[in-house]
Amino acid sequence: MRGFRFPRFAIFLMIACFFTILGAIGLAAEMSRSVQMTYYAGSPNLPAGWWSIVPRLFGTLIVTMWTVGAIGYAVLFILRRSGLHRLSRLDIRTSQQHP
Repeated sequence: MRGFRFPRFAIFLMIACFFTILGAIGLAAEMSRSVQMTYYAGSPNLPAGWWSIVPRLFGTLIVTMWTVGAIGYAVLFILRRSGLHRLSRLDIRTSQQHP
């Protein structure tokens, strides 16, 4: 059995993606260094107790996910009751009567 070989163009795309990701990482590192120089300890741009906001963010995220899940469950529950799921079991051949 012959082994699998990627086409040359696929190999080229993989190499291009690799170098693009390396460039993005380098750019992000350089941006972080330049941003870090503008902030210092006790900077007025960051609130002192910003870690105290994290539990509220998690709570908001959980409530939002629960709400979206409840809406999705309600839609599925309503569609289940509508009889729409029975269309896949509909036998058309038996309903046609030929004399």
